[in-house]
Amino acid sequence: MRRARELCTGLFVLVLAAFSAPLAWGMTAVFYQPQLRDMSGAGENWPQVFAALRAMGIDTLVVQWTRYGEAFSDDPAHAWLTARIRGARAAGLAVVIGLQADPDFFRRQQQPEAMLPAYLSGVRRDDITMARQWVRELGADAISGWYLPAEVDDERWREASARELLQDHLRSEVRALREVADRPVYASTFFSGHTAPPAYLAMLTRLADTGVRLWVQDGAGTGKLSPVERELYLGLLHDCHLPVGGVVFEVFRQVGTDQAFSAQPLPPDEAGTALRQRARCGRDSAFFELRYIPGLPGPPSP
Repeated sequence: MRRARELCTGLFVLVLAAFSAPLAWGMTAVFYQPQLRDMSGAGENWPQVFAALRAMGIDTLVVQWTRYGEAFSDDPAHAWLTARIRGARAAGLAVVIGLQADPDFFRRQQQPEAMLPAYLSGVRRDDITMARQWVRELGADAISGWYLPAEVDDERWREASARELLQDHLRSEVRALREVADRPVYASTFFSGHTAPPAYLAMLTRLADTGVRLWVQDGAGTGKLSPVERELYLGLLHDCHLPVGGVVFEVFRQVGTDQAFSAQPLPPDEAGTALRQRARCGRDSAFFELRYIPGLPGPPSP
């Protein structure tokens, strides 16, 4: 037991050193992807988790979603998640509130284009309903931004006609969310080699015109592309004039399929290197995900 405590302390010191590098101008955030099984963990450990994040230099918690299908829709689960959000705020973390996540989103987005407007309208309606609920419960001052859980890939939206539908949806959603509470609206995007880097850059530029602040996932954890291939995309972000809000650094290694996602934490030395990364040009730096950061004192676990 003593050896385990020493090992945990050593990991925490390593990770803390990784976050001790000079901070970029943008936020330094960590994603938290709520799962119902997290509710079975010891609730008293969460203040220590949030305090540890603050000690590492993290200033923002991005709650990826606050409802996942029916998960967190019942009163006990919603109350549990609300308490975690309030706890993060009490620890000095800004909180970006993720909205409604559809577990079937990636299949539903493959519908014929004629059917997409109705589906996206439903997504938007659910998001606005959730946002209004959070403003009633937390107050607008407690919310630092909105996060849209529907991720933008480089395959479905590469055609101009589909991209125009997505642009219309995002523009309408940003406008409606800012009417609920005038906060930045964030979304993430990922590349898998389905669109050439220059075309992906053009897509990001057009989507940024909707008012959404886009974060580009670096793809290191999913491993769909080689480091050389990933750099063809990520190298585009060296241009500080590109209207991209930030980078999501993946601090895990995927071991399962996309249909049954499974991942494991990086070894401590690799985790330390990954956590020292910062987005260029003063953009936001976000790390995915809380449960993969080694040395945190308690839940959640991978």
